[in-house]
Amino acid sequence: MAHGVALVTGGSRGLGAEIVRTLARDGFDVAFTYVEDADAAKKLVKEIEGIKRKALMIQADAADFSLAHSVIDEVQKTLGGIDALVCNAGFARIGLLWELSEKDWDEVVDVCLKGTFNYIHAAAPHFLKQKSGKIVAIGSINGLRARRNTASYNAAKAGLTGLIKAAAIELGEYNVNVNLVAPGFIETPSQKETPQAMRDLVLSECVIKRLGTPQDIAPVVAFLCSESSRHMTGQIIKVDAGQYI
Repeated sequence: MAHGVALVTGGSRGLGAEIVRTLARDGFDVAFTYVEDADAAKKLVKEIEGIKRKALMIQADAADFSLAHSVIDEVQKTLGGIDALVCNAGFARIGLLWELSEKDWDEVVDVCLKGTFNYIHAAAPHFLKQKSGKIVAIGSINGLRARRNTASYNAAKAGLTGLIKAAAIELGEYNVNVNLVAPGFIETPSQKETPQAMRDLVLSECVIKRLGTPQDIAPVVAFLCSESSRHMTGQIIKVDAGQYI
């Protein structure tokens, strides 16, 4: 059973919410950020409190550097510390590279890549002081390869690889583990509009013939937030049914 305090960015629904649930079941008190869906956030808080763990919802855009520091301070003040950080916030804009607007590009990169930097930057001083901590970023197999129509997402998730490896090197001497989980296609509410042809293509790529769910990813994240992963850092862990080998 783990213990301590975890923060999950983009944690009110989909994969983020399942990570919050899993960490809470493993013994963490959990804070999470959300942007718009306050009702979903409140529902998740009640769910976590129902299993006798503390929960804290904070409205925050991951792209906001100053706000990231305020969020970390609020988590520390309200829950008494921070032991694990999961940088999950992210989204994609669909379109060919030359069709993307500058705004489309900036919004995706600011949340997916800069947002992870913002929260590592804010949490690192606390981890250094206590000489312990776990950081997990949620990447994508499409940051390790390319996928048509998602150039900004591909680039941002690819950037996470360099960021996580650099953070692992710089924080290692302080007993902080930094790793990245790279899912394949995952069935979440944001994928509801995905065409059947795309689902069929994904399934054809998977060597294990099934599409992933948040329940396939969250336990891996929880493992990386536990002491069982104390000898792992700087790793890129694909969870994709062999979609990209």
